[in-house]
Amino acid sequence: MATAVMANEVEIKNAMDVLGLAGLADDLLDEIELDRELTISLAEANRGETFPIEQLEEEVMEKFASGYYGKK
Repeated sequence: MATAVMANEVEIKNAMDVLGLAGLADDLLDEIELDRELTISLAEANRGETFPIEQLEEEVMEKFASGYYGKK
């Protein structure tokens, strides 16, 4: 049986700092967010919820332009 444990961004950064991995915290948080978005996308695809590739490209480019995927 698996138990889900949720941590917020500050807790993750603090834990990474304690482990001496503070420099990797932002990368880890980016990976967590990408994994979350992928899980959502796969679930939507499995339900038949799709949209045109052009819409996806536009949304991703907007996120890049806003610095959403950038380092903090």
